[in-house]
Amino acid sequence: MSLHRPSGLRAGFHAEGFAGESGLLHAGEQWVPEEFLIEPHQHPVWEIYLQQHGSTHWAAGGESYVLHPGHLFAVPPGVTHHLAGRSGNHHFYFAAIDRELVVRRRPALALPWPKTVVHREAGELAHAFAQLVREVTTRYEYADTGLTLAVDHLMLAVSRCLAPAAVPQLAMHPAVRAVKRLLDQEFHERWTLRELGDRTGLAPAYLAELFTAELGQPPHRYLNERRIERARQLLETSDITITALAVSLGFSSSQHFARVFRQLTGTTPTAFRSSPAR
Repeated sequence: MSLHRPSGLRAGFHAEGFAGESGLLHAGEQWVPEEFLIEPHQHPVWEIYLQQHGSTHWAAGGESYVLHPGHLFAVPPGVTHHLAGRSGNHHFYFAAIDRELVVRRRPALALPWPKTVVHREAGELAHAFAQLVREVTTRYEYADTGLTLAVDHLMLAVSRCLAPAAVPQLAMHPAVRAVKRLLDQEFHERWTLRELGDRTGLAPAYLAELFTAELGQPPHRYLNERRIERARQLLETSDITITALAVSLGFSSSQHFARVFRQLTGTTPTAFRSSPAR
């Protein structure tokens, strides 16, 4: 497997040449400047793309698609596609995967996918991509097994995006469930309690009371924990600068980010990144 940074990126990587039976052809996570474009190309397998920050304009199979944060863009084998336009700096994940190989070892995932390009909100796909990036960029024991499981997890997450909506099994106030899902998926936004109240139709104070009663902490603490959880992963697996990382996670400054990081982890982002014991 080779891991490198293509020219023109702000941060991130492209990995390819995977051995073993995972079915992964290539993968990456990249922070891209506004002038960066991707030329028309196609693959013999599905390519899955997740927009994390910024907006992009893609063309695939003769159609145009505008991707916003949280959007899944999946291109079938043999379909030519390219990045045709963008809005400012942006950040995305991608992976090319042999779905037939995954289905052979996971027959439960054999439900047919569409034969055309998929473009929709991605649900919890970011968690699966983050785990795949961790396996690709970190030297673990049982590396082949870990990579295969991460590929399977990602394909499961995509399959769930294409399936009917999930039915919650745990009783939770609908407003709390809606806010929790929002903070889980859009933790990079600078949410205020008033904005969350507007989203749910509840008074901010009442929403905070409900949220704290059900999850044991107020919304702002829950939001910061999700941000720091993601920060730890990025500090381990990417070379993005701490200032850029802070902005991408919704903090007002690198100083604000460092203060919250220390409060929740007991160390600084710089010390965490350089520690061999993490």
